Formats: sequence, C-alpha cells, structure tokens
Amino acid sequence: MDKHLLLEMENLRVQMVETALVKEDFLNREVLLLSQSLDLLIVRAQEELALSRSK
Repeated sequence: MDKHLLLEMENLRVQMVETALVKEDFLNREVLLLSQSLDLLIVRAQEELALSRSK
C-alpha cells in the first residue's frame, strides 16, 4: 500500500479528532466532513490492498 496514502489517512484522523475535541462535538459539521473524507481514503486503501492481493 502507498505510504503516502497511509500518512494522509493518519493526518486526517488526527485532524478529525483534534477538531472534535476543540469543538466539543463529534457531530459538528467540520468533524463530519473530515470523517467522510477519511472514509473515502480508507475505502481507497482497501481497494488498493485487494488489488495487490489478487495479483
């Protein structure tokens, strides 16, 4: 798996958690948008992993 993708996922996760703590609300719009972006990266990583395993 691409190390850049893993780093991007970790940075986004940290940003999401920090935002949730600052806003004191996990349902804050900004937190939810970060979560959705992270979800998309996770799906992309899973697809890449599945592709590499099928070769």
